[in-house]
Amino acid sequence: METDLPYHVPVMAHEVVTGLVGDGDGLYVDVTTGGGGHSEAILLALGSSGHLLACDRDSAAMNEAGRRLAPHRGRVTFLQCAFSSLTRSAAPLLRQLSQDRPEWAAASGVLFDLGVSSHQIDASERGFSYHRDGPLDMRMDRGAGVPAGQLLAQIQETDLVGLIWKYGEERGARRIANSICRARDAGELNSTADLTRAIEVTRPQMPNKTLARVFQALRIAVNDELGELERGLDAAIAVLGTGGRIAVIAYHSLEDRIVKQKMAQLAKGCVCPPSLPICACGLLPTFRPVGKRQSASAAETAANPRARSASLRIYEKLGELPR
Repeated sequence: METDLPYHVPVMAHEVVTGLVGDGDGLYVDVTTGGGGHSEAILLALGSSGHLLACDRDSAAMNEAGRRLAPHRGRVTFLQCAFSSLTRSAAPLLRQLSQDRPEWAAASGVLFDLGVSSHQIDASERGFSYHRDGPLDMRMDRGAGVPAGQLLAQIQETDLVGLIWKYGEERGARRIANSICRARDAGELNSTADLTRAIEVTRPQMPNKTLARVFQALRIAVNDELGELERGLDAAIAVLGTGGRIAVIAYHSLEDRIVKQKMAQLAKGCVCPPSLPICACGLLPTFRPVGKRQSASAAETAANPRARSASLRIYEKLGELPR
């Protein structure tokens, strides 16, 4: 069934803008601009002197964002890049923008809206969904990396068990991996429909949840999503100015755990063992959490069911503290 939703319905857009945008004349970075939903909301919240750097690794999403954000031309700069290359790719643009506006040498806010977009799921040719038959691709950037079909053609069964368990948290990983490998060895694993059948023949108790977990696991592996997130957070910290904020929307526990643990350590600072009477490391807090973790409202999840699992965390970068 085709969705009647627009290309990109931004999840918790009001909460993101309220928590992220503190300087209407500042420079903001949307590292997952997708179809431009959150980017548009940020631009509408900025003053006429504010600017947005809209980034994504998916060229199709960038094209759509360009059309959606066309009315804001002159206040938005587009950059196709992965999280891990944000610092390197954005640095020349930040230098260029800060020639006229020195304060734009550092960002006032950075947004991550993680996972796969609604449009990517709904486009059968991308191979992200078990609801639609398509090629075993699953790459967010179709110009780089190894598609899911190639990964499945080469992977050892024991490694596939680990992949499904680690990234999908699926208890039936061993049984499912065996079925997938048998289908592959028989030449019957050529599309998402073939992969779906190989999973369904294992008779999982909750078929849709199991299918979602396995497809998620393969997608995460194909795109190195968790590694990209860790490197992306480091990049965001590097480009963010004092008082700037990071907002992260995660959709499953693996992503949310990385964000929570990394930012909790930065908010704590000291890494000395609890047994030491005084701090010996000298590390001070560099971030503070802004409010508590937020979830989408009942009204929003009713209108957009894909918002149900969303979790929003916001953090603010601190200035130099006295030692």
